[in-house]
Amino acid sequence: MSLPTATLPDGRLVYCVNPYEVEFSVAEIFCDDLVQHGLDLPKNGVYFDVGANIGLYAMFIQGQCPQARIFSYEPIPSAYAALEKNAQGLSSEAYAHHLALGTEPGEIEFNYYPGITALSTSHAEVGDRLAGGLKRMLRREHSDQNVLDILDRTGATERTQEETGFIEGLFETEQVRARVDTLSNQIAHYHIDHIDLLKIDTEGAEKEVLAGIDEQDWAKIRQLMVEVHIGKDECDRINQDLRDRGYTTSVGDHLLSNGGIPVYQIYAHR
Repeated sequence: MSLPTATLPDGRLVYCVNPYEVEFSVAEIFCDDLVQHGLDLPKNGVYFDVGANIGLYAMFIQGQCPQARIFSYEPIPSAYAALEKNAQGLSSEAYAHHLALGTEPGEIEFNYYPGITALSTSHAEVGDRLAGGLKRMLRREHSDQNVLDILDRTGATERTQEETGFIEGLFETEQVRARVDTLSNQIAHYHIDHIDLLKIDTEGAEKEVLAGIDEQDWAKIRQLMVEVHIGKDECDRINQDLRDRGYTTSVGDHLLSNGGIPVYQIYAHR
């Protein structure tokens, strides 16, 4: 299978599905100041990336922590194909899994967005809301200058102006099914005794991922980054649950929130 490639700011080549998606993801992942939020990245740490897409987060971690062990999970076939190739190119001990994580093992159906793979979700209403916000951003109806500059760099602005139907084509969906396991099953399978950072970015399934953690495994998880797509109330509930479990937390707005899309980041550590 031949995959497109894009070049990261540091010169590394990355396999992808849509090269224009990479610029936006780089701005989201590589520019996030984790230290500011109380997180640290041990050089030989254990990292879990749930909702990995093409593996940019693993590439970011490997660049910071060459001896890290990285476990990445992505259910969408096209994104997983790129993730697998990117993981093979890492010097770290990296594992790519064609798998969703959730409340219990089984199968689940996703709305897959071939034009913007990062929107793919098992929660159709979340996909619709995010797609609506991105359409407004692409049409310059609601955004800030930083987001507009990123869109310009992706080439999306130019294609929007030159290609009739480009925007609508981005948001067409297909149905795909994927296997699901629980995080605790994966912890047991790999005999994990600690996780230095658990990152969850699952377009609305964040509470299902967290529900798949058995009570005895919470003590193994030192830090979390949880992207919340279901709204402020859900963000507050997850944030409070993490605090009740002994984490110190902070909440930040996601890059998309600058375009009027209610997405939040929870950073938690103990």
